[in-house]
Amino acid sequence: MPSEIKIKIKGNMNRIKSLCILAAFVMGGFAANAQLTHLEQSIYLNFNLPTGQFNDDVNINAVNENIPMTRFNAGKSAVFGFGLGYRVSYRFDVGFGEVSPYIHGDFQWNRIQSDLREAYMNADNGSCPNYFNVPVYVGVNYRYQLDDIFTPFAEFGIGPDFFFITKEQGNSTAAGTFKMRYMATTNVAFQLGLGCYFGQHVSASLHYNGYGKHAIQYSSSPEMNPVLAAADASTPATQTRSVGMLSLRIGFHF
Repeated sequence: MPSEIKIKIKGNMNRIKSLCILAAFVMGGFAANAQLTHLEQSIYLNFNLPTGQFNDDVNINAVNENIPMTRFNAGKSAVFGFGLGYRVSYRFDVGFGEVSPYIHGDFQWNRIQSDLREAYMNADNGSCPNYFNVPVYVGVNYRYQLDDIFTPFAEFGIGPDFFFITKEQGNSTAAGTFKMRYMATTNVAFQLGLGCYFGQHVSASLHYNGYGKHAIQYSSSPEMNPVLAAADASTPATQTRSVGMLSLRIGFHF
């Protein structure tokens, strides 16, 4: 592994450890003041649109029509996806609204664009890659109740995002067998959201999730197409992708 990648991974892990320690102190403070707070648990449905390089188009060409992604395109071409989220928060009445520190985790799934999926479907034993983002946020929510029905809110969170790319496989031909597995580094992510509670138990909101730049490494099958192998040799072993998404989030609160 190149030294600069090791340094980057070490730096990200140090930031993540610091965030975890901060979360422990914050939650300890919540427990000490539990009599002044209201515990709330939430479950979310997420509908997301990718942004940045995560949404860049990938075109099939004569060189790699049987394996459209490879290291050149992994982490791109994401389309509309879905996710689930879970949150634990404490609500504090501050006199002019409520403040709710929280810990929140999401599981986000995105497919690649349809013409690329069709290429894999037409390949023998084809398997297209899927993308998964698993961010864990420590943040704060502020809400102000207008009446018994409408309670607008804004929130911010920060924490690590774990990015996963599933393996891909294309045609097995005289030219070679196409199989690749990917490994992406963890990076610091943030979220910004605006929305409204409708009554006590349902909310809707729009969020921007910035997952940062993830370094992507891969391993290919030894039978990899010689043309692709030669092209790979002329590019850096590690690629980086800027990953983000806009999300419509429907929340259920208990």
